[in-house]
Amino acid sequence: MFKPFCPECYSKNVNKDEIKRRKLYFYDEGEVKTEIQIYKCKNCGKKFKTDISEIVNENNNFTHEFKMKSLELVAIFYGSVRNVAYKIKKDTGVPVSQQTIENWILNFKYQNKEHKNRYSGYYIFDVEWVKIKGVWHYRFTLFDSKQNTVIADKIYSKENSKNIREFLDKNTINKNKIAITTDLDEKYKPIIEDLGFKHQWCLFHAFKNFNKKINKYIKKNELSDEEIAKIRKEKLELFSLFDSENYKSARNKFDKILTKIKDFSEVIQSIILDSLMPYFKTFFNFLDDKNIECTSNKIENFFKRTLPKSVKKLMKVKKGIQSRIYLRTEIWDRENFIEI
Repeated sequence: MFKPFCPECYSKNVNKDEIKRRKLYFYDEGEVKTEIQIYKCKNCGKKFKTDISEIVNENNNFTHEFKMKSLELVAIFYGSVRNVAYKIKKDTGVPVSQQTIENWILNFKYQNKEHKNRYSGYYIFDVEWVKIKGVWHYRFTLFDSKQNTVIADKIYSKENSKNIREFLDKNTINKNKIAITTDLDEKYKPIIEDLGFKHQWCLFHAFKNFNKKINKYIKKNELSDEEIAKIRKEKLELFSLFDSENYKSARNKFDKILTKIKDFSEVIQSIILDSLMPYFKTFFNFLDDKNIECTSNKIENFFKRTLPKSVKKLMKVKKGIQSRIYLRTEIWDRENFIEI
C-alpha cells in the first residue's frame, strides 16, 4: 500500500506493525513465498493488512490468474478434469486435486460484456440434446448472427412450448427484435411470431427434408427412369426459387409454378401444397432482408465448439456442464465476436 489508511476510521496516521508470510501459487511462477505487511492505526488501534484481493481471495493460496489459466485448460480439454490436473502439474509443478478444479468450474460465471447489450436483432435459435446422468436434457441457445456471439444459453429438462416461450421472451426483452432463424420444428413458429419477430426456416434443413420426401417416394413406388428424371427436374425448378434475386421475384416464379401445378408429379405437388404454399414467407424472408440468416450453420458451429458430441453424453451435474459451456463460450467470444 503506497498510502495506507485505516479501513475502520480512515485515518492515515498508521504504523507498520508485523509481517505475515503467505505462500501463493502463480501459474507462470509456480509457488511464490510472499510477505504481507500488517499495519496498526494510531488513531483507533485497529490492525489491518495490505489488500491483495485483486490478486487472490482471502484464505486461498491459488491466485485469480492461476485459476483462470486453469479454467482455460478446462475449456481447451472440453472439461476433462483429469487432463487439466495433469497439465497444471506439468506446467507449474503445483499439484492440484481434481475436486479443487471441479469447484473452480462450478463457481465460474459467464459475464456478458456490456457491448453485447446492443444486439443486432438478427438471431438464430436452436436446441441441442445433452445427457446428464443418463437422462436427456435440452440446451436452449439464442445466438446473434451478426455479432457472432451467444445471447443466452440454458439447459432445460423439457423441450416444450412453455419453456421455449419463456426462454425467448426473457432473453429478448428490451433488445432489437427483427428475425429469428430456426430449424423446421413447427412449434417455434407461433411463439417467434407472437413475440414480434420475422421467422425464417433454415434452408439446409428444408432441402434435407424435401430430398428425404422425394427419395422416400421414389423408393416406395416402382418408377421408370423417365419418371425419376422428371421428378428430379421438377425438384431443381423448386430449388431455383431460393436463388431468386429478391422476395418479389421468388413470389412471381412460385405463382407461375402454381398455375401448372397439375403437371407436376405427386411428390412435388405435395411439397408445394403442404410446405411452400402455406409457409412461403417463412422459407423466403431472407430474400426480403439480406441480414436474415438463411441457415442455422453458425449456431451449429457454435455447438460443435462449445459442446462436441464426444463429451455431451458424459456429464453428471447440470451446473457442471453449464459452466463448461460458459468457459468454451469465453474462448469463442475472444476468437469470433464481431462488433457492430
